Parts: sequence; structure tokens; C-alpha cells
Amino acid sequence: MCMRIFYREVFLKVAGNFLGSMIRFFYKEGVKVMRQALIFDVDGTLWDTTYQLPLLYNEMFKKLGFTEKCIDRKTVMGFMGYTEEEIAAIIFPNLEHEERMKYLDMITQEECRYLLTQPGKLYPDVKEVLDYLHRKYELYIVSNCQKGYVETLYAAHGLENYFCDFECSGRTGLSKGDNIRFIMERNQLQTAVYIGDTLKDKEACDYAGIPFVYAAYGFGKVEEYAHKIDAFKDLMELF
Repeated sequence: MCMRIFYREVFLKVAGNFLGSMIRFFYKEGVKVMRQALIFDVDGTLWDTTYQLPLLYNEMFKKLGFTEKCIDRKTVMGFMGYTEEEIAAIIFPNLEHEERMKYLDMITQEECRYLLTQPGKLYPDVKEVLDYLHRKYELYIVSNCQKGYVETLYAAHGLENYFCDFECSGRTGLSKGDNIRFIMERNQLQTAVYIGDTLKDKEACDYAGIPFVYAAYGFGKVEEYAHKIDAFKDLMELF
């Protein structure tokens, strides 16, 4: 018996090579559903901690004996989205790898505690848009942040119930592209769309083989993307 295929809806309103992977297929005999998932970056996409972190880092530098070291918001913005190893190399360029990671670990552990009481600011309409999206799609987070950072975001702003799962390089030691693949495999996702703000996010999406939606209000500059949003609320029109 011939199987009839019906197209129900386009998952992402973007033209191009991604369209075929964004369709839900319904068959006459049984139903095969391609689950619809959105994966989010954190810094520069959901919230901004670049006002809080220079204060904490500079305080920690003094406690750790680096009395001459000081960073500003521009420096923090520059390493947002980087892995812990990359950030350690920027902050402590003259130290050996093991030593710089030791000091950064001390700072990032304090960072999570600090952000619970002095949290980063959510971008406008984040909670309202997540509340809308999570009723239609499965929402996930993949970040290059340290272990405990996503949990801090959840606790500080009450976002945990919107997301099905998350992963980060601080927990797995993997690149963002590998973590995207990992979370998709773990949750048996056939396809997904990633929302982020940096070139590293775009490169991770290319590696994982999924479309990239560029959050142009964030920290990075990206020239190629499947779609661009200028504000978080634009996701309500896109999806």
C-alpha cells in the first residue's frame, strides 16, 4: 500500500537548504513526528552579565595576589562565548596552563555564587517569549560556560521549567558543536535550530549541521546566518 506524505507546517520560516529538515511528516499508516527543538546560547542571547563580572573578577584578582591586574566590561564582552581554557589564556597569558586553570577555577566557582545574589540582566521579553515558545517547541541550552553557570541562570531568574535539558563545555569538556550533537543524541532530536550571538555559535552550528539564528543584539558580529533577530521578541514572529 502506497504511503501518502502530507506536509503539515514549516518549522522555520527561512528559505534555503535547511527547509527540508524543518518539516514534520505525517504518514497514513502510523505517525512519524520530527520533534521541533530550539537550542539557546546563554551570554549575549538570554542574559547579560558583563556589568557584574568585571567587579567580581577584579575583586578576585586582588584576593589571589594579582594586585596589578584589572579588566573592564569591554574585555569581558570580548571573551563571552569562549571556553574556560580560552578565557584563562586571555586573563593569565603569562602563566602555564595548569596554573592559569587553577586560578580561573577559583574565580568561576565564586562567579556562580556571586551571580545568585547579583544576577545578570535578562534581555527584554525573555521570560514572556520563552513561556510562549516552550508551549510549542522543546527548548534546550548549549553553552561554553563553566559547570554550575546554567543552573545559576535558572535559579536567578526562575527559567528551569522552560527547558528540557542543557549541556556545557565545563561539564563535558567538549566543544560547543560536539555538545550540540551530544544533547541532540541524548534527547533523540532529529533536527533543531540554534539561537546565538557569536561567530563561534555559527561555526558550532555548521559543525553540528543545524541552522543558526543570529541574535544581533548580543556581543558578536556574524555575517552569515539562516535568519537574524534584532530583539528576543522577534522569535515569536519567526516561530
